[in-house]
Amino acid sequence: MSTTTDTALVAVERLMVALVRVSAGSGGPAGEPATLRAARYHLEAGGQRVRARLALHACEALGVAGDQAVRLAACVELLHNASLVHDDLQDKEKLRRGLPTVCAAFGPDVALCAGDLLLSAAYGALADLPDPARLPDLIRCVHARTALVIQGQCSELATKDYALAEVSRYEEIVVGKSGVLLSLPLELAFLAARQEQWLPRIRAAAHAFGIGYQMVDDLEDVQGDAAQHSLNIVLLLAAGRPPELAADQAHQLARGHLEAAVEHADALPNKAGALLTEFAFALVKRLKAV
Repeated sequence: MSTTTDTALVAVERLMVALVRVSAGSGGPAGEPATLRAARYHLEAGGQRVRARLALHACEALGVAGDQAVRLAACVELLHNASLVHDDLQDKEKLRRGLPTVCAAFGPDVALCAGDLLLSAAYGALADLPDPARLPDLIRCVHARTALVIQGQCSELATKDYALAEVSRYEEIVVGKSGVLLSLPLELAFLAARQEQWLPRIRAAAHAFGIGYQMVDDLEDVQGDAAQHSLNIVLLLAAGRPPELAADQAHQLARGHLEAAVEHADALPNKAGALLTEFAFALVKRLKAV
């Protein structure tokens, strides 16, 4: 990560907090609405900011600089965090990043509203872009990806009521849940750079990476997912076969997706996909350790 990108990431953090503070009105800290406190609590809990980093790296590679890059990165990071707050609410999760979830700390009603606030703030991040001519395409892309995330979450929740049997359906759900928000940072950067012809390649890279990432995560948490009846590729493959064979097949599938992600990311111009490639190689190392 370059010094320029590290500096921009600090600006992303400041912008995200500023955007959610819009809900505070003219009141001081003592009068902050519970929704604002909950949204700030979630953002301040940290995280790797993978999506912001992907956006900033691609923007730097493509010459999309300054405030525009920061706003695109903040947009996708806010969307991701909105999805986490809502996921934790629906899954009744108690901990995230070693701390109580927003739902656990503030209650389900505030968590619902805090997630909505983060979602709205993502669109607010696009309001002051220096190139307004690109705004319609950017908003359409953000809406399309957000709609797919919502659909993916609903599809995953439905799997708690029936046993999923097809790997292709598992992959479709995973792409909706995480792949599209890994694609969006690069898509926004390329749209801002007026290089939309690369969008299909970006989606192929990010969707393959998202599936590979989820499969690695599944391999690391088979027992936990089994206890919670959560979607897990090893559990899906274990139907009617020994568990060790299911794990071996999951390893092969994960590696194949990660290799495909690297192939597609490496094909992007100006090394704009280099950070995604770096993340994919890190996952291959994790995979070897499982």
